[in-house]
Amino acid sequence: MTHVSREESPHGRHLGVTDVIMMIVQRIIGSGIFAVPSMIYKDVGGSPALFFLVWIIAGYSSYAGLMCYAESGGLKAFLPVIYHKPYMMINVVYGTYILVFGSIVSNVIIFGEYFLSALGYSQGEFTKQHYKTVGIVFLGGLCLMLLIHTRFVVKLQTIMGIVKITLISSVSLIGIFVLALPSNEPKFTNNIHTSDFFTIKTQITIASFISAVMKAIFSCNGWQSIYNVLDEIKDPVRTMKIAAPSSIFLIQLCFFLINLTYLIIIPSDELLETDKLVGLVLFEKLFGNSLGRVILSSLIAFSVAGNITTGIYHSSRVNQEIFKEGFLPFSRTLVKNYPFKSSPGSLLLPLLITASFLFVPTTSSIFSYVINLDGYPSRFFFGLASYGILVLRRRKPDVVPGIKASNWEIGFIISLSTFMVLGPLLKPDNSQFPGLPNYTYVSLCLLGVCTLYWFFMFKIGPKLFHYELSEKHETLNDGMVITTWEKLKDTIPGTSYGSV
Repeated sequence: MTHVSREESPHGRHLGVTDVIMMIVQRIIGSGIFAVPSMIYKDVGGSPALFFLVWIIAGYSSYAGLMCYAESGGLKAFLPVIYHKPYMMINVVYGTYILVFGSIVSNVIIFGEYFLSALGYSQGEFTKQHYKTVGIVFLGGLCLMLLIHTRFVVKLQTIMGIVKITLISSVSLIGIFVLALPSNEPKFTNNIHTSDFFTIKTQITIASFISAVMKAIFSCNGWQSIYNVLDEIKDPVRTMKIAAPSSIFLIQLCFFLINLTYLIIIPSDELLETDKLVGLVLFEKLFGNSLGRVILSSLIAFSVAGNITTGIYHSSRVNQEIFKEGFLPFSRTLVKNYPFKSSPGSLLLPLLITASFLFVPTTSSIFSYVINLDGYPSRFFFGLASYGILVLRRRKPDVVPGIKASNWEIGFIISLSTFMVLGPLLKPDNSQFPGLPNYTYVSLCLLGVCTLYWFFMFKIGPKLFHYELSEKHETLNDGMVITTWEKLKDTIPGTSYGSV
């Protein structure tokens, strides 16, 4: 399927086309579609034409990214193939980064808040005291279910994805009904008019338009995590050829319909001025203030629950792949599937990291700050991988992968990644995180620390303590192959320090 080969997973190939489509749907559709559209509408000056153009760009970004990932086989497998020198550096730096930022703090918080809201609790003291507990209890229970019966959870998330698509589509049909038959529903009026479809109602700048595109792209993010379970997909070439475009089309259709409904039901002036979640404004108009709030809270909680379910499953699998490389302490213990068919260590790590962020006293903006810390390096690595596809094509022109991205798609992703990496560096803005250091610099420092860890383990350590690192492969009882590193003492100090 890709430029790199992957060993068979001890978990077996059990994911079909529907499972993969719904996993991508679950990862992309979270809470963003209920909050971001009004922000984008303001950024584009209240122009419906520019509003939909932004979402088209974001949708194409998702599709182009999926195609690049499909050809590469995912960052974890592909980056070491391209950037194999210095030896093990990209493995250690990227692997450590993934482990540290494998938490799902923001989604756990959102689930806790909206779950309590759906039960009728207002945003008062009770919610403030208990939403973190609700979120972490849900995550802990989910990890336990994944540990005991992974395939049941996979089928459950597939069903949840189908229900999610159905619910969002049902709400969207109300807008379509008003647009097609306005006289049949006097309660609502159509607020989209051909005369002002291209009209820009408020000031718009290049910077605000770019900001709108970035918001839409982040709302369409999450598709890449499916490649963390590529070796569990049945007939991956055929499955991904069907699932990748189908899932993106399905998601973009849902996004288009719900965004169209926003513009039909909610007057333009109200969209430009509201500070509420745009989803809340819509549901209050459709169902009344009290019922609308409960329905929206339930839909967001359900949507985010599906996002967390798929996210923690994918995170545990990529964590296990990193532990298999053996360069981190206790890797041999953490990688094992014993006593279950899933790795307890790979599930426990993101649970502990998420819990530590939730229960350590922090400022209210720390969670958005952590999201930026995670997102900034990911764009850097994604750009490296996309460029690496072009490098490998020149290096091995005779190799034709089962799924191939076009040069235009690769160029689009490289350009977008370059812009998102260099933009914050050239014009840093930390106004939304007062009292915290600039996230771009902190991200680079964290990558630097990961690099120092590699440098000490593979360069300084062997030279300073006179040993050679010998890479050995071991097959566990379930057939999983792991790497261990044995220190071989040098008999003549200073003569050889291994191939690393």
